Amino acid sequence: MTQAQTHPDPRQLLEAFEAFTAASEHLQARYEALQSQLGQLQGELQTVIEAVPFAIWVLGEDGSLRFTNRPQGLEGRFLQGPAPWEPGSPGGQRRVQTAEGRELIFEEERRSAPHGGTIVTLRDVTEAVLRAQQATREDRLAAMGRMAAELAHEIRNPLGSLALFSGMLVQDLAEQPGPLELARKMQEGVGRLNSLVGNSLSFSRDLHPKLGAIALRPFWEDVLRSTTLAEAVPWENQVPEQATWLGDPDLLRQVAQNLLQNAIRALEDAETPRITLAAVEERLEGQPCWHLTLSDNGCGIREEALAKVFDPFFSTFGGGTGLGLAVCHRIIVAHGGLLFIESQMGHGTTVHLRLAAPAGA
Repeated sequence: MTQAQTHPDPRQLLEAFEAFTAASEHLQARYEALQSQLGQLQGELQTVIEAVPFAIWVLGEDGSLRFTNRPQGLEGRFLQGPAPWEPGSPGGQRRVQTAEGRELIFEEERRSAPHGGTIVTLRDVTEAVLRAQQATREDRLAAMGRMAAELAHEIRNPLGSLALFSGMLVQDLAEQPGPLELARKMQEGVGRLNSLVGNSLSFSRDLHPKLGAIALRPFWEDVLRSTTLAEAVPWENQVPEQATWLGDPDLLRQVAQNLLQNAIRALEDAETPRITLAAVEERLEGQPCWHLTLSDNGCGIREEALAKVFDPFFSTFGGGTGLGLAVCHRIIVAHGGLLFIESQMGHGTTVHLRLAAPAGA
């Protein structure tokens, strides 16, 4: 006897199909939501990676480029060895020269990627290197300043006696032209020594800047005019109207006068002498600041001399005390700022000054 064949209830089939369709639609909606979230997370990750203050390159095992957050590359050229994304890159500290001629310092690190290849990062350490150099220089200058102050105090008393006796000698020899000339030279020499002692004591004294807002454009124009530069050398002031430093105007005037006098002396043999002032807004240790550059197209400074320009009693010019730039360095350090010089023989010199801006400026 044949068993009767049973057929599924159409209503059950319809209910099962509807449940299957609903589950499919739910899964499709979940899938699309997850895809949207993934796309959003990828976009946020890309934004973060592009915003990090260092460059990243992910290279395949064959050296091919898989990913970078700097698709346009870096502005400037590497002074030694190939670029970080090229074979044979040496790693470590790298120097890059920008189109404007400024030299930047980067730290290159290389590590293996989890699934093969190499991850290369390049971080700008120019600020940290310059700060470290300035701190080392300030320690050395402070020690030299203490020694100079001790010597100046020891010399000052006998020097005062020499000044007194040389003055008396000039008076006593008023009727004897020959000996009088020698006495006057002695008096001038004592005067120069006295001035050097005074400068040494000024260099060694503690600085306590009285801070206030300084509008850079009129400030430098005033100093420029006071040095008669307007008549002697063409100059161009590209400093923006809103540029402002937080500093002691009297101390910074000393810095400005010294730097401008050096620039004028460097331009003595230039065919078409020119001095240019410019400033850009930056951040110094996370705080807003203005980075001012004072450039001349004069004779430049030899590389071996450039390393010594901030040393007391060192001068690239004949005459003078050699304390000008050392004093400038101490004033800028007392302000918590940054001072450094770039120069090339036959192409001129650029002095960089970075000081904080007033809050809210």
